[in-house]
Amino acid sequence: MLITKKVLPIIFGLILSLSTLHAQGRYLGVYNTTAANPGCASQYCHQTIVVIWETSAHANAHPANSDTYGYNCLECHNTGWDTTVDNGGADEFVTEAPGSTPDYVTSSGWEMLENVQCEACHGPVGDSEGILDWNHTQRVTSYGSATCGGCHNGSHHPYYDEWQASGHASGAPAWFKDRSTNGECFYCHFAQDFQEFLKDPNYDAVNFQIEGDDDNLSDITCVTCHDPHGNSNTANLRDLPEGYEDKVICDVCHTIQEEVKDVHNPPHHATSQVFSRGDEFGWRYPGEDYSQTNSFHTLIRDRCVRCHMHQSPADYATGAAAVTGHEFTPRVEACVECHADYTTVVDINDEANKFDYKGAQTTTRALIAQLEDLLANASSADSTTDRFLQAKYNLESVKAEGSFGIHNTQLVQKLLQDAIDRITLTDVTTDNVTPVEYTLQQNYPNPFNPTTTIRFNLPQAGNVKVTVYDAIGKEVETLFNNFAEAGSHQIEWNASRYSSGVYLYRMEAENFISIKKMLLVK
Repeated sequence: MLITKKVLPIIFGLILSLSTLHAQGRYLGVYNTTAANPGCASQYCHQTIVVIWETSAHANAHPANSDTYGYNCLECHNTGWDTTVDNGGADEFVTEAPGSTPDYVTSSGWEMLENVQCEACHGPVGDSEGILDWNHTQRVTSYGSATCGGCHNGSHHPYYDEWQASGHASGAPAWFKDRSTNGECFYCHFAQDFQEFLKDPNYDAVNFQIEGDDDNLSDITCVTCHDPHGNSNTANLRDLPEGYEDKVICDVCHTIQEEVKDVHNPPHHATSQVFSRGDEFGWRYPGEDYSQTNSFHTLIRDRCVRCHMHQSPADYATGAAAVTGHEFTPRVEACVECHADYTTVVDINDEANKFDYKGAQTTTRALIAQLEDLLANASSADSTTDRFLQAKYNLESVKAEGSFGIHNTQLVQKLLQDAIDRITLTDVTTDNVTPVEYTLQQNYPNPFNPTTTIRFNLPQAGNVKVTVYDAIGKEVETLFNNFAEAGSHQIEWNASRYSSGVYLYRMEAENFISIKKMLLVK
Protein backbone atom coordinates (compact mmCIF):
# COMPACT_ATOMS: atom_id res chain seq x y z
CA MET A 1 0.00 0.00 0.00
CA LEU A 2 1.34 3.40 -0.95
CA ILE A 3 1.45 5.85 1.92
CA THR A 4 1.29 9.43 0.74
CA LYS A 5 2.84 12.45 2.43
CA LYS A 6 -0.65 13.57 3.49
CA VAL A 7 -1.38 10.27 5.29
CA LEU A 8 1.93 10.03 7.18
CA PRO A 9 1.25 12.96 9.55
CA ILE A 10 -2.13 11.47 10.43
CA ILE A 11 -0.60 8.07 11.27
CA PHE A 12 2.16 9.61 13.36
CA GLY A 13 -0.42 11.77 15.15
CA LEU A 14 -2.51 8.69 15.99
CA ILE A 15 0.54 6.83 17.30
CA LEU A 16 1.56 9.78 19.45
CA SER A 17 -1.99 10.17 20.71
CA LEU A 18 -2.30 6.50 21.66
CA SER A 19 1.08 6.48 23.43
CA THR A 20 0.08 9.60 25.39
CA LEU A 21 -3.20 8.04 26.49
CA HIS A 22 -1.45 4.84 27.49
CA ALA A 23 1.10 6.73 29.60
CA GLN A 24 -1.54 8.89 31.29
CA GLY A 25 -2.13 8.10 34.96
CA ARG A 26 -5.69 6.99 35.67
CA TYR A 27 -8.13 8.03 38.38
CA LEU A 28 -9.23 5.29 40.76
CA GLY A 29 -11.52 7.01 43.26
CA VAL A 30 -11.29 7.40 47.02
CA TYR A 31 -13.55 4.39 47.75
CA ASN A 32 -12.06 1.93 45.25
CA THR A 33 -12.11 -1.52 46.86
CA THR A 34 -10.61 -3.77 44.17
CA ALA A 35 -7.74 -5.91 45.42
CA ALA A 36 -5.09 -4.18 43.33
CA ASN A 37 -6.47 -0.72 43.94
CA PRO A 38 -7.10 0.03 47.61
CA GLY A 39 -8.60 3.53 47.61
CA CYS A 40 -7.50 6.34 49.88
CA ALA A 41 -10.25 5.36 52.32
CA SER A 42 -8.68 1.92 52.87
CA GLN A 43 -7.80 1.13 56.47
CA TYR A 44 -4.24 0.56 55.27
CA CYS A 45 -3.89 3.97 53.66
CA HIS A 46 -5.42 7.36 54.51
CA GLN A 47 -8.56 6.34 56.35
CA THR A 48 -8.12 8.87 59.17
CA ILE A 49 -7.83 11.89 56.89
CA VAL A 50 -10.64 10.60 54.66
CA VAL A 51 -12.99 10.51 57.67
CA ILE A 52 -12.20 14.19 58.25
CA TRP A 53 -12.56 14.98 54.54
CA GLU A 54 -16.03 13.38 54.52
CA THR A 55 -17.34 16.24 56.67
CA SER A 56 -15.98 18.93 54.34
CA ALA A 57 -17.59 20.86 51.51
CA HIS A 58 -15.23 19.10 49.08
CA ALA A 59 -16.77 15.74 50.00
CA ASN A 60 -20.22 17.16 49.37
CA ALA A 61 -19.42 19.27 46.31
CA HIS A 62 -21.99 17.45 44.20
CA PRO A 63 -24.97 16.51 46.38
CA ALA A 64 -26.81 13.38 45.32
CA ASN A 65 -29.99 13.92 43.30
CA SER A 66 -29.28 17.65 43.03
CA ASP A 67 -30.83 19.58 40.16
CA THR A 68 -28.97 22.78 41.01
CA TYR A 69 -25.79 21.79 39.18
CA GLY A 70 -25.74 21.85 35.39
CA TYR A 71 -23.39 19.97 33.09
CA ASN A 72 -21.02 22.95 32.96
CA CYS A 73 -20.67 22.86 36.75
CA LEU A 74 -19.56 19.23 36.95
CA GLU A 75 -15.94 19.98 36.07
CA CYS A 76 -15.28 21.67 39.41
CA HIS A 77 -17.64 19.60 41.54
CA ASN A 78 -16.21 16.19 40.70
CA THR A 79 -12.85 14.47 40.25
CA GLY A 80 -10.62 14.01 37.22
CA TRP A 81 -12.52 16.06 34.66
CA ASP A 82 -10.50 16.42 31.48
CA THR A 83 -12.30 15.89 28.19
CA THR A 84 -9.04 15.94 26.23
CA VAL A 85 -7.71 12.62 27.59
CA ASP A 86 -8.96 9.17 28.46
CA ASN A 87 -7.83 8.81 32.06
CA GLY A 88 -10.79 7.39 33.92
CA GLY A 89 -11.93 10.83 35.11
CA ALA A 90 -15.49 11.83 35.96
CA ASP A 91 -16.15 13.25 32.49
CA GLU A 92 -15.98 9.76 31.01
CA PHE A 93 -19.04 8.62 33.00
CA VAL A 94 -21.43 11.42 32.13
CA THR A 95 -23.26 12.48 28.98
CA GLU A 96 -24.59 15.96 28.33
CA ALA A 97 -28.39 16.02 27.93
CA PRO A 98 -29.53 19.52 26.91
CA GLY A 99 -33.14 20.31 27.77
CA SER A 100 -33.30 17.85 30.66
CA THR A 101 -33.17 18.52 34.39
CA PRO A 102 -30.41 18.04 35.23
CA ASP A 103 -28.93 18.46 31.77
CA TYR A 104 -26.72 15.38 31.97
CA VAL A 105 -26.96 11.62 32.47
CA THR A 106 -24.46 9.59 34.49
CA SER A 107 -23.40 6.00 34.01
CA SER A 108 -21.90 3.27 36.18
CA GLY A 109 -18.50 4.35 37.49
CA TRP A 110 -19.56 7.95 38.07
CA GLU A 111 -20.16 7.28 41.76
CA MET A 112 -16.46 6.44 42.22
CA LEU A 113 -15.42 9.96 41.21
CA GLU A 114 -18.26 12.05 42.53
CA ASN A 115 -17.35 15.14 44.58
CA VAL A 116 -13.90 16.69 45.02
CA GLN A 117 -11.81 13.75 46.15
CA CYS A 118 -8.13 13.33 47.04
CA GLU A 119 -7.05 12.83 43.41
CA ALA A 120 -8.63 16.13 42.40
CA CYS A 121 -5.73 17.91 44.12
CA HIS A 122 -3.04 15.23 44.40
CA GLY A 123 -3.45 13.84 40.89
CA PRO A 124 -4.44 10.34 39.68
CA VAL A 125 -2.82 7.51 41.64
CA GLY A 126 -3.39 4.77 39.06
CA ASP A 127 -0.80 3.87 36.48
CA SER A 128 -1.50 3.69 32.76
CA GLU A 129 -3.19 0.29 33.22
CA GLY A 130 -5.47 1.56 35.98
CA ILE A 131 -3.51 -0.21 38.72
CA LEU A 132 -2.52 1.61 41.89
CA ASP A 133 0.89 3.17 41.41
CA TRP A 134 2.64 2.79 44.74
CA ASN A 135 5.18 5.38 43.69
CA HIS A 136 2.53 8.04 44.33
CA THR A 137 3.79 8.08 47.91
CA GLN A 138 6.99 9.68 46.65
CA ARG A 139 5.22 12.69 45.17
CA VAL A 140 5.95 16.13 46.62
CA THR A 141 2.72 17.74 47.81
CA SER A 142 1.85 20.93 45.97
CA TYR A 143 1.04 23.91 48.16
CA GLY A 144 0.48 26.22 45.21
CA SER A 145 -2.69 28.25 44.83
CA ALA A 146 -3.06 27.33 41.16
CA THR A 147 -4.39 23.94 42.27
CA CYS A 148 -7.26 25.61 44.10
CA GLY A 149 -7.52 28.41 41.55
CA GLY A 150 -8.56 26.02 38.81
CA CYS A 151 -12.02 25.95 40.36
CA HIS A 152 -12.10 28.60 43.06
CA ASN A 153 -12.22 31.38 40.52
CA GLY A 154 -14.56 33.03 38.07
CA SER A 155 -17.26 35.65 38.27
CA HIS A 156 -19.22 34.03 41.10
CA HIS A 157 -16.27 32.97 43.27
CA PRO A 158 -13.11 34.91 42.28
CA TYR A 159 -10.93 33.66 45.15
CA TYR A 160 -7.84 33.02 43.03
CA ASP A 161 -7.95 36.29 41.07
CA GLU A 162 -8.34 38.28 44.27
CA TRP A 163 -5.60 36.39 46.08
CA GLN A 164 -3.21 37.09 43.20
CA ALA A 165 -3.79 40.82 43.73
CA SER A 166 -2.98 40.56 47.44
CA GLY A 167 0.23 41.00 49.36
CA HIS A 168 0.12 37.31 50.26
CA ALA A 169 0.80 36.42 46.62
CA SER A 170 3.75 38.77 46.22
CA GLY A 171 6.18 36.22 47.62
CA ALA A 172 9.59 36.59 49.19
CA PRO A 173 12.67 37.39 47.08
CA ALA A 174 15.06 34.57 46.21
CA TRP A 175 17.76 35.80 48.58
CA PHE A 176 15.32 35.49 51.50
CA LYS A 177 15.15 31.69 51.18
CA ASP A 178 18.14 31.05 53.42
CA ARG A 179 17.13 29.18 56.57
CA SER A 180 20.45 29.71 58.25
CA THR A 181 20.00 33.49 58.31
CA ASN A 182 16.25 34.10 57.89
CA GLY A 183 14.74 30.92 59.33
CA GLU A 184 12.94 32.69 62.17
CA CYS A 185 10.87 34.56 59.58
CA PHE A 186 9.94 31.54 57.45
CA TYR A 187 6.69 30.59 59.18
CA CYS A 188 5.12 33.90 58.21
CA HIS A 189 6.37 33.85 54.63
CA PHE A 190 6.01 30.25 53.46
CA ALA A 191 3.08 27.83 53.51
CA GLN A 192 4.92 24.71 54.65
CA ASP A 193 6.57 26.42 57.59
CA PHE A 194 3.34 28.13 58.65
CA GLN A 195 1.53 24.79 58.85
CA GLU A 196 4.37 23.24 60.80
CA PHE A 197 4.41 26.16 63.24
CA LEU A 198 0.68 25.73 63.87
CA LYS A 199 0.82 22.03 64.64
CA ASP A 200 4.25 21.51 66.21
CA PRO A 201 5.03 23.37 69.47
CA ASN A 202 8.68 22.40 68.96
CA TYR A 203 8.88 23.80 65.43
CA ASP A 204 12.50 24.65 64.65
CA ALA A 205 12.69 26.84 61.57
CA VAL A 206 16.40 26.43 60.91
CA ASN A 207 16.25 22.63 60.95
CA PHE A 208 12.74 22.06 59.56
CA GLN A 209 12.77 19.93 56.40
CA ILE A 210 9.95 20.38 53.90
CA GLU A 211 9.00 17.84 51.24
CA GLY A 212 11.54 18.20 48.46
CA ASP A 213 13.86 21.13 49.15
CA ASP A 214 13.51 24.83 49.87
CA ASP A 215 13.22 25.53 46.15
CA ASN A 216 9.69 24.11 46.54
CA LEU A 217 8.70 26.59 49.24
CA SER A 218 5.26 28.05 48.55
CA ASP A 219 4.18 31.56 49.40
CA ILE A 220 1.19 32.30 51.61
CA THR A 221 -1.26 30.37 49.46
CA CYS A 222 -4.81 29.05 49.98
CA VAL A 223 -3.75 25.92 51.88
CA THR A 224 -1.64 27.98 54.24
CA CYS A 225 -4.71 29.21 56.09
CA HIS A 226 -7.39 26.76 54.92
CA ASP A 227 -7.33 23.00 55.44
CA PRO A 228 -8.64 21.47 52.18
CA HIS A 229 -9.29 18.17 53.97
CA GLY A 230 -11.76 19.98 56.21
CA ASN A 231 -12.26 20.57 59.91
CA SER A 232 -14.88 22.03 62.23
CA ASN A 233 -13.71 25.64 61.89
CA THR A 234 -15.43 28.32 59.85
CA ALA A 235 -14.17 28.20 56.25
CA ASN A 236 -11.95 25.28 57.29
CA LEU A 237 -9.39 27.71 58.72
CA ARG A 238 -6.58 25.82 60.37
CA ASP A 239 -6.48 25.23 64.11
CA LEU A 240 -4.42 27.72 66.09
CA PRO A 241 -1.68 26.69 68.54
CA GLU A 242 -1.89 27.04 72.30
CA GLY A 243 -1.86 30.66 73.39
CA TYR A 244 -4.03 31.93 70.54
CA GLU A 245 -7.41 31.10 72.07
CA ASP A 246 -8.67 34.70 71.82
CA LYS A 247 -7.09 35.40 68.44
CA VAL A 248 -7.79 34.81 64.75
CA ILE A 249 -5.44 33.15 62.28
CA CYS A 250 -4.21 36.52 60.98
CA ASP A 251 -2.79 37.26 64.44
CA VAL A 252 -0.19 34.51 64.06
CA CYS A 253 1.89 36.64 61.69
CA HIS A 254 0.48 40.16 61.88
CA THR A 255 1.98 40.58 65.31
CA ILE A 256 5.04 41.72 67.22
CA GLN A 257 7.31 38.70 67.48
CA GLU A 258 9.41 39.85 70.45
CA GLU A 259 8.17 38.90 73.92
CA VAL A 260 10.06 41.81 75.53
CA LYS A 261 9.98 45.34 74.14
CA ASP A 262 13.28 46.55 72.81
CA VAL A 263 13.36 50.22 71.84
CA HIS A 264 16.39 49.48 69.67
CA ASN A 265 14.31 47.10 67.54
CA PRO A 266 10.93 48.60 66.53
CA PRO A 267 8.35 46.05 65.32
CA HIS A 268 7.54 45.60 61.63
CA HIS A 269 4.13 44.09 62.39
CA ALA A 270 1.97 45.29 65.25
CA THR A 271 -1.65 44.87 64.16
CA SER A 272 -2.51 42.14 66.64
CA GLN A 273 -1.13 44.07 69.60
CA VAL A 274 -3.01 47.24 68.79
CA PHE A 275 -6.19 45.18 69.26
CA SER A 276 -5.00 43.45 72.43
CA ARG A 277 -6.27 46.01 74.96
CA GLY A 278 -3.10 45.28 76.95
CA ASP A 279 0.22 47.08 77.15
CA GLU A 280 1.96 45.13 74.39
CA PHE A 281 1.58 47.84 71.76
CA GLY A 282 3.88 50.86 71.83
CA TRP A 283 6.15 52.29 74.50
CA ARG A 284 4.06 53.21 77.55
CA TYR A 285 5.36 56.26 79.40
CA PRO A 286 5.42 56.21 83.21
CA GLY A 287 2.77 58.37 84.76
CA GLU A 288 0.44 58.17 81.76
CA ASP A 289 -2.94 56.44 81.94
CA TYR A 290 -3.56 54.21 78.93
CA SER A 291 -6.47 52.26 80.41
CA GLN A 292 -9.13 54.38 78.69
CA THR A 293 -7.52 54.56 75.25
CA ASN A 294 -8.96 51.44 73.60
CA SER A 295 -11.36 52.17 70.76
CA PHE A 296 -14.55 50.21 70.06
CA HIS A 297 -12.87 48.38 67.19
CA THR A 298 -10.82 46.41 69.72
CA LEU A 299 -14.04 44.72 70.89
CA ILE A 300 -14.73 43.14 67.50
CA ARG A 301 -14.08 39.41 67.96
CA ASP A 302 -13.47 38.47 64.31
CA ARG A 303 -11.76 41.79 63.75
CA CYS A 304 -9.69 41.05 60.61
CA VAL A 305 -12.46 39.13 58.88
CA ARG A 306 -15.14 41.67 59.69
CA CYS A 307 -13.49 44.47 57.73
CA HIS A 308 -10.97 42.83 55.41
CA MET A 309 -13.02 39.83 54.25
CA HIS A 310 -16.32 41.56 53.57
CA GLN A 311 -18.01 39.45 50.88
CA SER A 312 -20.84 39.91 48.41
CA PRO A 313 -22.37 37.36 46.00
CA ALA A 314 -22.55 37.77 42.24
CA ASP A 315 -25.50 39.80 40.98
CA TYR A 316 -26.61 37.98 37.87
CA ALA A 317 -29.24 40.61 37.10
CA THR A 318 -26.63 43.36 36.71
CA GLY A 319 -23.67 41.18 35.80
CA ALA A 320 -21.68 42.25 38.88
CA ALA A 321 -19.09 39.68 39.92
CA ALA A 322 -18.89 38.26 43.40
CA VAL A 323 -16.44 39.60 45.97
CA THR A 324 -14.68 37.18 48.32
CA GLY A 325 -12.39 39.56 50.15
CA HIS A 326 -9.19 37.70 49.31
CA GLU A 327 -7.41 40.88 48.31
CA PHE A 328 -7.61 41.54 52.08
CA THR A 329 -8.17 45.25 51.56
CA PRO A 330 -10.61 46.94 53.96
CA ARG A 331 -14.04 47.67 52.52
CA VAL A 332 -16.34 50.59 53.18
CA GLU A 333 -19.32 48.21 53.38
CA ALA A 334 -17.98 46.96 56.70
CA CYS A 335 -17.79 50.51 58.08
CA VAL A 336 -21.36 51.28 57.09
CA GLU A 337 -22.63 48.30 59.08
CA CYS A 338 -21.82 50.11 62.33
CA HIS A 339 -21.55 53.79 61.36
CA ALA A 340 -24.93 54.80 59.98
CA ASP A 341 -23.64 58.29 59.07
CA TYR A 342 -20.54 56.99 57.33
CA THR A 343 -21.40 57.90 53.74
CA THR A 344 -22.53 61.38 54.80
CA VAL A 345 -19.29 62.33 56.56
CA VAL A 346 -16.77 60.46 54.38
CA ASP A 347 -16.22 60.71 50.64
CA ILE A 348 -16.09 57.00 49.84
CA ASN A 349 -15.02 57.75 46.27
CA ASP A 350 -11.79 59.30 47.51
CA GLU A 351 -9.43 56.30 47.60
CA ALA A 352 -6.87 58.05 49.80
CA ASN A 353 -9.37 59.16 52.43
CA LYS A 354 -12.35 56.82 52.22
CA PHE A 355 -11.60 55.49 55.72
CA ASP A 356 -10.88 58.88 57.28
CA TYR A 357 -14.00 58.74 59.45
CA LYS A 358 -14.39 62.04 61.31
CA GLY A 359 -10.80 62.94 60.47
CA ALA A 360 -9.25 60.08 62.48
CA GLN A 361 -6.60 59.28 59.89
CA THR A 362 -5.91 62.95 59.16
CA THR A 363 -5.11 63.54 62.83
CA THR A 364 -2.90 60.44 63.02
CA ARG A 365 -1.02 61.38 59.86
CA ALA A 366 -0.39 64.88 61.22
CA LEU A 367 1.00 63.47 64.46
CA ILE A 368 3.21 61.05 62.53
CA ALA A 369 4.56 63.89 60.38
CA GLN A 370 5.23 66.04 63.45
CA LEU A 371 7.09 63.28 65.27
CA GLU A 372 9.06 62.31 62.16
CA ASP A 373 10.18 65.93 61.79
CA LEU A 374 11.28 66.12 65.42
CA LEU A 375 13.25 62.90 65.17
CA ALA A 376 14.84 63.92 61.87
CA ASN A 377 16.12 67.15 63.41
CA ALA A 378 17.52 65.57 66.55
CA SER A 379 21.24 65.88 67.10
CA SER A 380 23.53 62.85 66.91
CA ALA A 381 23.82 62.92 70.68
CA ASP A 382 20.05 63.06 71.08
CA SER A 383 19.55 60.07 68.76
CA THR A 384 21.20 57.75 71.28
CA THR A 385 19.08 58.78 74.24
CA ASP A 386 16.26 56.68 75.66
CA ARG A 387 13.70 59.41 75.02
CA PHE A 388 14.62 59.43 71.33
CA LEU A 389 14.52 55.64 71.03
CA GLN A 390 11.21 55.42 72.90
CA ALA A 391 9.64 58.04 70.63
CA LYS A 392 10.97 56.29 67.54
CA TYR A 393 9.63 52.98 68.84
CA ASN A 394 6.15 54.49 69.07
CA LEU A 395 6.45 56.03 65.63
CA GLU A 396 7.51 52.74 64.03
CA SER A 397 4.87 50.77 65.94
CA VAL A 398 2.12 53.07 64.67
CA LYS A 399 3.39 52.90 61.10
CA ALA A 400 3.67 49.12 61.33
CA GLU A 401 0.08 48.64 62.48
CA GLY A 402 -0.90 49.90 59.07
CA SER A 403 -4.25 51.64 59.45
CA PHE A 404 -3.24 55.17 60.52
CA GLY A 405 -5.07 54.59 63.75
CA ILE A 406 -8.31 53.02 62.55
CA HIS A 407 -7.58 49.76 64.38
CA ASN A 408 -7.36 51.64 67.70
CA THR A 409 -7.58 55.40 67.18
CA GLN A 410 -7.35 56.62 70.78
CA LEU A 411 -4.34 54.54 71.74
CA VAL A 412 -2.37 55.27 68.57
CA GLN A 413 -2.88 59.02 68.83
CA LYS A 414 -2.04 59.14 72.54
CA LEU A 415 1.21 57.23 72.04
CA LEU A 416 2.24 59.63 69.29
CA GLN A 417 1.29 62.69 71.31
CA ASP A 418 3.12 61.42 74.39
CA ALA A 419 6.24 60.86 72.30
CA ILE A 420 6.00 64.36 70.83
CA ASP A 421 5.57 65.90 74.27
CA ARG A 422 8.61 64.17 75.64
CA ILE A 423 10.83 64.98 72.71
CA THR A 424 9.98 68.69 72.80
CA LEU A 425 9.13 69.17 76.47
CA THR A 426 11.58 67.03 78.42
CA ASP A 427 14.78 67.63 76.52
CA VAL A 428 17.51 66.67 78.98
CA THR A 429 21.01 68.08 78.45
CA THR A 430 24.25 67.28 80.24
CA ASP A 431 27.49 69.26 80.78
CA ASN A 432 30.93 67.94 81.64
CA VAL A 433 31.10 69.08 85.30
CA THR A 434 30.66 66.35 87.90
CA PRO A 435 28.82 67.65 91.00
CA VAL A 436 29.83 66.53 94.47
CA GLU A 437 26.28 66.06 95.77
CA TYR A 438 22.66 65.53 94.72
CA THR A 439 20.77 68.81 94.32
CA LEU A 440 17.44 69.94 92.87
CA GLN A 441 17.52 73.60 91.92
CA GLN A 442 14.71 76.10 91.79
CA ASN A 443 13.04 76.25 88.40
CA TYR A 444 13.66 79.26 86.19
CA PRO A 445 11.82 81.39 85.35
CA ASN A 446 9.44 81.32 88.25
CA PRO A 447 6.62 82.35 87.98
CA PHE A 448 6.44 81.12 84.37
CA ASN A 449 4.12 80.93 81.36
CA PRO A 450 4.02 78.35 79.85
CA THR A 451 7.57 76.91 79.96
CA THR A 452 10.17 76.66 82.69
CA THR A 453 13.49 74.89 83.21
CA ILE A 454 14.24 72.50 86.06
CA ARG A 455 17.89 71.69 86.87
CA PHE A 456 19.37 68.90 88.99
CA ASN A 457 22.83 67.56 89.79
CA LEU A 458 24.02 63.96 90.15
CA PRO A 459 27.35 63.04 91.74
CA GLN A 460 27.09 59.56 90.22
CA ALA A 461 25.16 57.83 87.43
CA GLY A 462 21.85 56.23 88.33
CA ASN A 463 18.09 56.18 87.88
CA VAL A 464 16.35 59.52 88.28
CA LYS A 465 12.69 60.41 88.40
CA VAL A 466 11.29 63.94 88.21
CA THR A 467 7.55 64.30 88.71
CA VAL A 468 5.15 67.28 88.75
CA TYR A 469 2.17 67.42 91.15
CA ASP A 470 -0.63 69.92 91.58
CA ALA A 471 -1.17 71.88 94.79
CA ILE A 472 -3.13 69.08 96.48
CA GLY A 473 -0.52 66.42 95.66
CA LYS A 474 -2.14 64.79 92.63
CA GLU A 475 0.41 63.60 90.05
CA VAL A 476 0.25 65.71 86.89
CA GLU A 477 3.12 64.52 84.73
CA THR A 478 6.34 62.53 84.89
CA LEU A 479 9.03 64.63 83.22
CA PHE A 480 11.87 62.17 83.45
CA ASN A 481 12.11 58.55 84.61
CA ASN A 482 15.27 56.98 83.33
CA PHE A 483 18.97 56.37 83.79
CA ALA A 484 21.19 59.47 83.74
CA GLU A 485 24.92 59.93 83.81
CA ALA A 486 26.71 61.84 86.60
CA GLY A 487 26.68 65.59 85.94
CA SER A 488 24.37 68.59 85.73
CA HIS A 489 21.11 68.16 83.89
CA GLN A 490 18.15 70.30 82.92
CA ILE A 491 14.58 69.56 81.90
CA GLU A 492 12.22 71.92 80.14
CA TRP A 493 8.54 71.65 81.07
CA ASN A 494 5.79 73.08 78.90
CA ALA A 495 2.65 73.57 80.98
CA SER A 496 0.46 74.96 78.19
CA ARG A 497 -2.07 72.16 78.82
CA TYR A 498 -2.52 73.06 82.47
CA SER A 499 -4.31 75.82 84.36
CA SER A 500 -2.67 78.56 86.46
CA GLY A 501 -1.66 77.70 90.00
CA VAL A 502 0.96 76.32 92.32
CA TYR A 503 2.70 73.12 91.28
CA LEU A 504 5.22 70.91 93.03
CA TYR A 505 8.10 69.12 91.36
CA ARG A 506 9.82 66.19 93.02
CA MET A 507 13.17 64.58 92.27
CA GLU A 508 14.07 61.07 93.41
CA ALA A 509 17.52 59.55 92.83
CA GLU A 510 19.31 56.82 94.81
CA ASN A 511 18.48 57.74 98.47
CA PHE A 512 17.90 61.41 97.62
CA ILE A 513 14.46 63.06 97.51
CA SER A 514 13.77 66.77 97.09
CA ILE A 515 10.57 68.76 96.46
CA LYS A 516 10.19 72.38 95.36
CA LYS A 517 7.32 74.70 94.39
CA MET A 518 6.73 76.62 91.18
CA LEU A 519 4.00 79.00 90.02
CA LEU A 520 2.27 78.92 86.65
CA VAL A 521 0.63 82.24 85.79
CA LYS A 522 -1.44 82.63 82.61
